[in-house]
Amino acid sequence: MSAGADRLRPEWTSLPLVLRARIMDAIGGRFVRDEPAQSGFSASYAGVVTTTRGKAFVKACARDWHPDSLHFLRAEMQVLATMPATIAPAVRGEIDEAVGAALVLEAIDGHHPGSPWSADDLHSIATTLSILSSTRAPLGLAGAADSMLPDFTRWEQIARDERLLAGLPDAVRSRMSDLLRIERDFPAVVDGDVILHDDVRADNILISDGRARFVDWPNARRGAPWVDLPCLLPSIEASGGPSCAEAWPLFEEHGAPPVHDMLPVISGFASYLWFAQAQPEIPLLPGLRTFQRAQALPALG
Repeated sequence: MSAGADRLRPEWTSLPLVLRARIMDAIGGRFVRDEPAQSGFSASYAGVVTTTRGKAFVKACARDWHPDSLHFLRAEMQVLATMPATIAPAVRGEIDEAVGAALVLEAIDGHHPGSPWSADDLHSIATTLSILSSTRAPLGLAGAADSMLPDFTRWEQIARDERLLAGLPDAVRSRMSDLLRIERDFPAVVDGDVILHDDVRADNILISDGRARFVDWPNARRGAPWVDLPCLLPSIEASGGPSCAEAWPLFEEHGAPPVHDMLPVISGFASYLWFAQAQPEIPLLPGLRTFQRAQALPALG
């Protein structure tokens, strides 16, 4: 599995002319070029747009494109308006018109981790996760204890599904009674008042001058510190980095709790991945199930 997620997104010229004009107003100057970002699971346009005045990272979705992508873009606008620049890109413009919506952001000159994974990059990510885990969530953000259900509590459904149950590694299937017991603790463990990114992975991280910042915030929630960590580590292992067990102590150096304290989150994310990877493909989001399947086995481990 690649360190991030790859897909073909819509082109800049496919955006409605009115929406492109508003984006140019937000950046300033005349259009020079765009460099599309072919990663992530969204049907929106995403890329760096350069003008005679500078450049910005743009995410945009026309009204008649994928409805969920438009919804996520609007949700991200609300979150980023309150985020500190230490952990997220600065907002340069928000556009929400009848023809669609666009988010114009600071273009971070950095690299995605994972090609290959390095200890320096992992420490940078751990530092930002530590900051995130002490940053209060914006008012009105959905609480994890409610909004992560039922997606992160799928073991009962998996136990009733012969196909899903049969595909599990023997060591996991034999512990189903333990998993069902641990699942009951999930809402209490994720409850809290700090902000959660809820989709930290390589293609949603940019590292510049040793500092990691997280991008793509539509799934942000309010919850307990370090809930993002168990959801990050399987993607690192699946893309050739250290195993979840090997990486966890590095994050403990930055304040992460012991692995045992996060077992309900680890178990919950594993149940989400195993359930989701078996669902039908979404035509507008090709590759999503394969991406989830690649992370499921490290998470189950």
